[in-house]
Formats: sequence, C-alpha cells, structure tokens
Amino acid sequence: MPQWRQGLTKSLHQTRSMPESRYFQLATVDESGAPFCRTVVFRGITDDDQLIVISDTRSEKFNQLAQNDKAQVCWYFSKTREQYRFSCNALVMTADDNFDLVKQQWDKLSDAGKKQFFWGEPGTPRNDGSALHIEGDFKQVPSHFCTLLLAIQTVDYLNLRGNPQNREWHQKDENGNWVSQSLIP
Repeated sequence: MPQWRQGLTKSLHQTRSMPESRYFQLATVDESGAPFCRTVVFRGITDDDQLIVISDTRSEKFNQLAQNDKAQVCWYFSKTREQYRFSCNALVMTADDNFDLVKQQWDKLSDAGKKQFFWGEPGTPRNDGSALHIEGDFKQVPSHFCTLLLAIQTVDYLNLRGNPQNREWHQKDENGNWVSQSLIP
C-alpha cells in the first residue's frame, strides 16, 4: 500500500465520527477551460487507488468529464489538519459499462438518496417551492445513474500541525511504483 494511502486510511479512521470527513471537493473544467468545483461524497477507494463517487449523466460534472477526463480533488480533514490534493483521470461508468459496479453503488444508497435521482434533470428550473416529486421506480437503477472512478496520478499531502509543517509529493515512477518526496510546505 502506498505511503499516501496509509496516511489517508489513518486520516479517515481518525475522523470517522465527523460526517464532513466523507466529503471532498472535485474540480473539473468546461469546454472553454473555465474551472468548476463542487463538493461530492466519498464512496470508497478501489484496490488500484481509484476514488469512488456517484453522479448523474445529466449533470454538468458528467459532461465536463466526458470532454476532459482530468480532475483534481482537494480533501481537508479539519480534526487532523491534513490536506490531500489528488490529480486524477476520471472514468465514468454507467450500467452499460459495468452493471455490477453501478448496481453495487446504487444498492448502498438510502431510499432518500435514491429518490434524488428521480426528481428531474439537475440544473433545470424549479417552478415553485412545492415538494419535488419522484418520477419513476427508485427501486431500479436509473439509466442516468453513474459511478465515477477517479484514478489518482499524483498526491500532494500537507499536514498543517506542528512547526514546521509537513508536505509530501507522491507520484508513480516509470514502472508504476509510487515514490515520495518531502517538500518545503
């Protein structure tokens, strides 16, 4: 297990009682190169160092990643004062691509979480303040539900505790092995 991943596992364990530690910021760019950043929910990490996020194929996030698969994650743990910045390549998986993976992520959602995917198309006008209605059977995986796999390419780790603070750079070498370098914060 790479050094950065051991640290991330420890950070997640130390902050497991803090719901906000399950959220990180995901940045993408649109077709003109304008940056977009949003908060997403961490759904897990694969054995080959891919962060798992769920999404909707009708969202801006999906369209931006379809145009440019480069993304950056910024994840801050306030309790431990640690920041991880991951440069990633995103792979969007629909049920047509990998039904088992997508269904597995769907099945982990609460009923309330599933119903959000049936409120209508994200970003479209909401005509009044009435309750959102569910359109469809939320027991079935909708065709617009997808899983994002964020394949980590580099890690910039910063620990703000202590003086001096600690910063590390992690990247894969030409053989695919993770190498680390301490940096001046």
